[in-house]
Amino acid sequence: MISRYLPVFILLSLLAEVLGTIGGFGSSVFFVPIANFFFDFQSVLGITALYHLSSNVSKIVFFKKGFDKKIVLSLGIPAILFVSIGAYFSKYFNPKILTYILGFFPKYMTKIEIC
Repeated sequence: MISRYLPVFILLSLLAEVLGTIGGFGSSVFFVPIANFFFDFQSVLGITALYHLSSNVSKIVFFKKGFDKKIVLSLGIPAILFVSIGAYFSKYFNPKILTYILGFFPKYMTKIEIC
C-alpha cells in the first residue's frame, strides 16, 4: 500500500519541511501528523529521527560557519539520549493513546507560542 502512495508521502514530507522551517516552529509539527496517516506509531518515530538527522546534517553542511560545538554538546547529546529513552519506553504504551498525545501537542503548542 505504501508504494502506491509513496510519491504523495514524499511531496507532503517536503512540504512539511519547508513550511515548518519557514514558520520557525520545526517540521515535525506538520510531518508527524502526515506520517501518521501512512505508518504506525513506531515507524513514525523512526522516520522522524531519520528525517531530523538528514535535515540537520544538511543544514550543518550548508551553514558550517555558524556551527557551535558547545551547543551540540549541551543540546544535541542530551536530545539523542532522551529521544532514545522515549523510543524505548514507547513500546510499553498503547500506540493509539500515544498517537492522540502526539496529535495534541503540535495543535496546542503552536497556539501557545503564538499568544
